[in-house]
Amino acid sequence: MMERQTILRLKKLCSTCVTGIYGCQWKKYPPRPNKKKERIWILVLSCAFGISAFWFYCWWALRNDYDNLNGHLFEKTHRWLDWSVILLILTAFIFSYLLLLMILALCHFALGLLLYLHWINKVAILILVLLILLLMIVIGIMWKEEWDTIILSLQVTAPFLHIGAVVGVTSVAWFVIDQFFQSKRRHLIQPGPISQTSRNPKEIKRIIWLNQTVFQIVLPMFYLGVVIILYLIPCAISSPCIIKRENLAPRPIMMGHRGAPMLAPENTLMSFEETVKCEASAFETDVRISYDGVPFLMHDSTFERTTDVAEVFPKKIRNNVSNFTWTEIQKLNAGKWFLKKDPYSTVRTLSEESQINASKQHVCSLAELLDLAARKKKNVLFDLRPPTDPCHPYLNNSHAIVLETILGSPIHHNQILWQPDNKTVTPKDFQKITGKKLDPETLHKENIRTINIRYSGISFSEIRNYAANNISTNLYVVNERWLFSTLWCARVNSVTTNACHIFKNMNEPIWHINPGAYLAIWIITDLVSFLLIVSIYFIHRSRYMKIQDEPQSYQPELLAETEVKMKEDSEDTIL
Repeated sequence: MMERQTILRLKKLCSTCVTGIYGCQWKKYPPRPNKKKERIWILVLSCAFGISAFWFYCWWALRNDYDNLNGHLFEKTHRWLDWSVILLILTAFIFSYLLLLMILALCHFALGLLLYLHWINKVAILILVLLILLLMIVIGIMWKEEWDTIILSLQVTAPFLHIGAVVGVTSVAWFVIDQFFQSKRRHLIQPGPISQTSRNPKEIKRIIWLNQTVFQIVLPMFYLGVVIILYLIPCAISSPCIIKRENLAPRPIMMGHRGAPMLAPENTLMSFEETVKCEASAFETDVRISYDGVPFLMHDSTFERTTDVAEVFPKKIRNNVSNFTWTEIQKLNAGKWFLKKDPYSTVRTLSEESQINASKQHVCSLAELLDLAARKKKNVLFDLRPPTDPCHPYLNNSHAIVLETILGSPIHHNQILWQPDNKTVTPKDFQKITGKKLDPETLHKENIRTINIRYSGISFSEIRNYAANNISTNLYVVNERWLFSTLWCARVNSVTTNACHIFKNMNEPIWHINPGAYLAIWIITDLVSFLLIVSIYFIHRSRYMKIQDEPQSYQPELLAETEVKMKEDSEDTIL
């Protein structure tokens, strides 16, 4: 008896907490809600949770390009903030909040409580969904190439998402099957007399028919459809990491993107020296021409983000970098910003000596980089960004100046990865590289052996086709382990990266699995799920059969519950 009272008190406490948080119903006898509207709101909540889960996954997949987002927003706002972290925290909060509401809604079903979502939660759901949709639209317009990244990530995570989805639908089997048999049970027991003034017989029949249709036909059929689709969806999964170990290619060669910008200020001599320590095979950088014709390394069109130009030349903060003379450029410090802004949250991992060295960095010239590459025997790949000012003295001969600098340096010609411009005559020893997806025949004709393209701009089948025709592929910019592992499994030759210090320690992809092993996991997962769902069905069926066989008086609590629910349904209709 004491145990029964303890269980009842515990159930009452749980019910109070669940209804209190979900609907702010802390009273002993809360007002009865409109069940039709609440069923609509549970559908809205489910959709909102699905949208937030998708957006949370998207934002995780976009981690590889957070630096691009921060740089793009800096160009618009001229103020440095780690927007990626802010948006990640916001996304995690939205997902957690809607997940909590979903759990509370399921608890209502489990405890047999009437759903009532407070208006504050309703407004919050609508606002959060609109916010997510707004962010999706902004990404779609300003950062549309990232949708390709999300599609690519699905090829990697699909096997894990499949298992998670199967676990999810299996876990809700108890609630779905319980609702199915509860619906049958309500019509098995005839309720006691209810005053005629409180119900309309035709309306009661309509409610009964609707109840039977929803819980005995629509819900089970929808659930079974989802289960069957999830059981068979691995047939459509194609992941490059489902591969035999003996077919795994060597680790892709690495090119340091602006050096090693996670360990040192980008495009500085220190950054490229760190790239050498990371065992990268090449330096990747951006070359611009000063007003007096000196090629130097700088990605941005202004010095605002990566130097102290605001202190040295406060009236020229947003002037184009090509409008500065080399003498002026040498006065700028290109390292203090790195320690102050900490763009990759890595400064704390650097030694005191490295931090002091970083604070003393200056803007690096192309000649300095070529000298380092010659000594360390590293290849050099660069994007030449010609002056945009029509009055610039070297507007039309940027390539010639760069070529002259290369020929005057000690670097060997075959260490230069040159992107042809169809104007400048270059030595034959230069390795030609292109950023266009040309057909193999055209590439061979133009003596181009490597294509350099964004990782989401090429399919795995195209990579295999180029490899079959002895064309190498270099993909940029790859910063996350999952992406590096995927490209490794896809047999990519090389990648341009900010994270060479991380990838150099990877001896194999973070995951790859033999096709036979994956097939076994797929079958076992589906089989276990199927057996659990069938077991849950028979448990509920046995309880239902027991009620059906026993006299009605044996179930006084169920009878009372049924009368109350019938009365509530009829009164909802009248209201």
